[in-house]
Amino acid sequence: MTDADSSSFLQPGAVIRPVIDPEGVQLLVERLYGISVLELTELNGYDDRNFRITEDPNVKNPLITTHSPHGYVLKIMNAMDSQNVEVVEAQNEIMNYLNARSVVCPKPVRNVYGHLHSVETLNGKQHAVRLLEYVPGELFKNVPKTEALFYQLGEFVANLDNKLQNFNHSGLVSREHIWMLSKVPELDKFKFAVKDADKQELAEEVIEEFKYAVVPRLDELERGVIHGDVNEMNVLVAHKPGGSETEHRICGIIDFGDIQYSYYVFELAITMTYVMLTTGDPRHAGYVLAGYTVNRRLPDDEYRLLKTLISSRLVQSLVLGAYTREQDPDNAYVSSTEKANGWELLRKLRKSKPEVDDPTDWKSIANEYLTRS
Repeated sequence: MTDADSSSFLQPGAVIRPVIDPEGVQLLVERLYGISVLELTELNGYDDRNFRITEDPNVKNPLITTHSPHGYVLKIMNAMDSQNVEVVEAQNEIMNYLNARSVVCPKPVRNVYGHLHSVETLNGKQHAVRLLEYVPGELFKNVPKTEALFYQLGEFVANLDNKLQNFNHSGLVSREHIWMLSKVPELDKFKFAVKDADKQELAEEVIEEFKYAVVPRLDELERGVIHGDVNEMNVLVAHKPGGSETEHRICGIIDFGDIQYSYYVFELAITMTYVMLTTGDPRHAGYVLAGYTVNRRLPDDEYRLLKTLISSRLVQSLVLGAYTREQDPDNAYVSSTEKANGWELLRKLRKSKPEVDDPTDWKSIANEYLTRS
């Protein structure tokens, strides 16, 4: 095994996910936050562990000065990211920054020592531990999908990036993380986990295309702090006021574990990728583009990179999903992209050619939607 300390980002063989049982979680919450747990549910996570906490209202603790009406989420960060406490601080600060600017997202909670995080030893490894107020809302993946909702998502992401233009944190400037889209060339080290030869060849093709089509252009792209993982599990929706049961609106965003100083076009590409994965139809990404470009300019040279960037995010998710499943067979969440027909979608994108009704002509789809609206 390679120890997590040996690199600034994930290397094959590293075991970085926190090891803790439900009883250990309850003891941790009580010791650090003075909360007696009534209910405990583990939420999805790749390398981190996340637990929804409902406190026992019958047990009062004088150390607790505020109460979250919807409960809490305890986040235990993986051993690698926990080495950089500046990243933990940046995640707390970005949530407070966005909350102050009317973006609905979790709020960090101070522990009994007055701190927004602590570093705890679990199973011999150091892990950053935080508590966040739980934000109510339905997940994007669980509601009926409409063109209007995709458009709203594009609007929301553009507005998010616009607000983050003025957010800076030293902990993000030098952050290295295998899930950053700029790290696609590093997937060469993990592609062995894809056992099917045709799929591995397809992944290699995309990785090489990223190296020659995107990497030389990086210095030309507009940069800033991005969320880095806008997907169907991290976007919150609510019923549209006055609308039917099937009408929803984007109302918030969660999970800032992938925040990074990167490229705004990467944020858009990631969002479009997960919309396509959710529906299986590449056309739907065009409605996201429509909403995004109404609120944020996308230069033509950046637009031309979208298909490569989206293909690269699919490969990143498929390759790292296969690798993580090999390391942690019980973690079903890591296979979500594969289960959503990610390989089939990737092949569809790679085969598409400019023609009439091309499902990846997202600019035409966006323009047509804006004309109709």
